[in-house]
Amino acid sequence: MKRWQKYWLYFNIIIFSLHFIRDVFQSLGVRNLLSTFLESTGEPKVPLIIYYTIYNTVVMAIVEVTFSVICLKRNKFGALGKSTIIMAISFFILWLIYYFIL
Repeated sequence: MKRWQKYWLYFNIIIFSLHFIRDVFQSLGVRNLLSTFLESTGEPKVPLIIYYTIYNTVVMAIVEVTFSVICLKRNKFGALGKSTIIMAISFFILWLIYYFIL
């Protein structure tokens, strides 16, 4: 595995672990710097049932961390490693659309 791939996987684990913790805090109603960072202000732009059906960030975070750990454990980037990049880009684009457009 190349050095940048390991860095990517470790970065992915850190970011999506923090994102998972943030989602848990938001679900429990805990207000702190982590749970309010880049939070969309105002009323939800789409019904929450649609938002959580299409864009379930808890599941996304769990899948990203799981794939990254598997890649590191196998010491092989492969298809799972590439899928972490594709998913991260897709999630970021979805967030941009939700935060700025909807």
